Amino acid sequence: MKQNPLHQWQKEHNKRVKDFHKNHVLKIERSENGNGLLAKWERFVYNKGKALSKGFR
Repeated sequence: MKQNPLHQWQKEHNKRVKDFHKNHVLKIERSENGNGLLAKWERFVYNKGKALSKGFR
């Protein structure tokens, strides 16, 4: 199956998405993602997942 190369705008978009997620993880780790219920759940799930993954190593 032939794969077409990505367009330049797709490459730029993928880079922006990667940077956004990297910065978002840093904000979660520093508890700077807000004080709302969704932000608290996001931190809780992130920290529990991080602790679980450390236990499997």
